[in-house]
Amino acid sequence: MALLHLTIASVSKPIFSGEVKSVSLPGGDGEMTLMANHEALVSTLRKGVIKVMDGEGKAHEFPIEHGALEVANNHATVLL
Repeated sequence: MALLHLTIASVSKPIFSGEVKSVSLPGGDGEMTLMANHEALVSTLRKGVIKVMDGEGKAHEFPIEHGALEVANNHATVLL
């Protein structure tokens, strides 16, 4: 199964970095789910929860207030 590399970071520290099966995020225009080889994308993020299914099948949740998302070349970067 193909995986997507995900990095979640704040100004002060890294929060998550690794290969994931999927990530669901509260996008500025609504919920979105990303998987491997997603098309390039830039979006704002609103208050909500980032839900990650890592490469080993473990679920992780990260509550956020706001942020930004960039997806390119099978790498998603979330800046909080």
